[in-house]
Amino acid sequence: MVKKLKEWKMVEWAQEEKRRMEREEERRIENMIKEAKKELRRLKEENRMKELFLDMLQMHDETGEFPNLKDLSKKELKGLLALIDVSMKTIRQQMEELKIDEDTVVKEDEDY
Repeated sequence: MVKKLKEWKMVEWAQEEKRRMEREEERRIENMIKEAKKELRRLKEENRMKELFLDMLQMHDETGEFPNLKDLSKKELKGLLALIDVSMKTIRQQMEELKIDEDTVVKEDEDY
């Protein structure tokens, strides 16, 4: 009888452990889904800002003027400003690299 009781307790403990592991796995998967959804929202917003930036540049290219941005929210304006900042940093970096390349070419020409 004691042996049967011990066996039953072991089975009960194993089943509870299995349920606990399944719950942990479900929570982990739920967290992964939440993170994926959060990342998707972030990427959609980033894509939206890039489209807005490109539209703004296209309008400037076509008309010579920038569009009126008064209808944009603060969040949109901040996102647009961040894109402009990144673009400017990239342009400056590329210009600096070109300057270095130009200086190298000029120096090599002087050596001849």
